[in-house]
Amino acid sequence: MPTRRPLAALAVLCAAALAACGSDKPSDDEIAHNCAKAVKERAEGDKSKPSACNGLGDDDYTALLVSKSMDDLGWLDDNGDFDPNRMLSDVQETP
Repeated sequence: MPTRRPLAALAVLCAAALAACGSDKPSDDEIAHNCAKAVKERAEGDKSKPSACNGLGDDDYTALLVSKSMDDLGWLDDNGDFDPNRMLSDVQETP
């Protein structure tokens, strides 16, 4: 006689997966994306944390701000990675 445990376990897994799919809570990546967009769109000189960033931890928000500053300075390459040569060429330029 077959046992029903594997079927019951499968039913529990399916229910958990469906519950997770129906969640309205944004993922961490979505929060970071929305936060970065909100930071770029805020008025010049505005240093307040946009409400779109509320789901990010302090360290992640700080890292996002540093990344934006590095991008504004032209220190990131086309992939968004730090390019030390761009930073050094910026520093070595004479006015």
